[in-house]
Amino acid sequence: MKLSQAMKLSPDLFTPLTRTPWAGRLIGPLYKKDILPASVHEPIGEVWEVSCDPDFPSQVLGHDVSLLELIQQKPEAMLSPEYVQEHGVTCEILIKLLNADDPLSVQVHPEDDDPHLKPLECGKPESWLVLHAEPGAGLYLGFSRPISHQDLERMLEKDEDLRPVLQFVPVKPGDYFDIKPGVPHAIGPGLVLLEPQRILFGKSGKTYRFWDWGRRYDERGRVDPVKGKSRPLHITEALRIIKPMEQVGEGFVSTLRRQAILQKPVHGLEAYTYPANDDYQVIRLEMKAGVAFLLEIQKGFGTLVSLAGRFICQGLHGDSQRFIGGEPGFLPHKAMPMVMRAEDDSSCVVVIPKGAELQLKPLQ
Repeated sequence: MKLSQAMKLSPDLFTPLTRTPWAGRLIGPLYKKDILPASVHEPIGEVWEVSCDPDFPSQVLGHDVSLLELIQQKPEAMLSPEYVQEHGVTCEILIKLLNADDPLSVQVHPEDDDPHLKPLECGKPESWLVLHAEPGAGLYLGFSRPISHQDLERMLEKDEDLRPVLQFVPVKPGDYFDIKPGVPHAIGPGLVLLEPQRILFGKSGKTYRFWDWGRRYDERGRVDPVKGKSRPLHITEALRIIKPMEQVGEGFVSTLRRQAILQKPVHGLEAYTYPANDDYQVIRLEMKAGVAFLLEIQKGFGTLVSLAGRFICQGLHGDSQRFIGGEPGFLPHKAMPMVMRAEDDSSCVVVIPKGAELQLKPLQ
């Protein structure tokens, strides 16, 4: 296997409806139709685009190996010697696409040292990049007014409607939010989000669901208000880590919102760089047809989600890979630097780990 080129990953890691009964119908027609035509007609709640989760790992296309296994076999070539020396043999970036027809459950993620976590569970810091938003669509972040733990617990135990106390945030494409552990959140309908997360290598990230809009589901994940059952909730665990008296209003939302810095290092290329957090950094590339430039990631590696168009990644030794909209990938350290060349107007997102540096330069 050549590690000196970009790698395509499995584009069809759709979670089953039993896990995502709120699934929408936008991911297929907007992002997967060219490579998976049947997906246009499917409800898809989540696509795990880049994953080293042991239960749901990305496969390297054309080879009988998962991304997780390949990193374990060739860590320095995949991750870089500097990254392995500082962080070990670990790729903790998980990237999903999300879309819902109904709001997701109101939930919160714990810290890694939360006492309720099982041995193979960890926290799940994450971010949301809004890719598509229907008119009026938005997110739920925190609370619209201060509410005591006691009053909130009473409402939850009685399964009362929580909407009057939730903070609704209208959004548009390009909006970006950093969702740290302890932040109450939910995704509304009519959105497609790119969601990078940090998941400890070999573990699964944990979610505490504390309100599910009063919904009940049958065994196949379909809403059934008469005979269906509620999904399990984690009210006690969630109430320990949220702060409903403080996580209030637009002031709280502003602490989660991040603004991109726009760079135009090459004519025909726009790079929107979002502030790095403690785990990763997100860069969105908008490329005009015909543009070509040098991409280099120092002291690390890159994960890639192609959103639209068609472009070529050519590695250091001349090995190339063509990506089209809907295809995820991995950019090994050994392939750096690489030339990216857009055949059509194209868009992609690159996520790099903590400590890595991405540089975009004109071709010499």
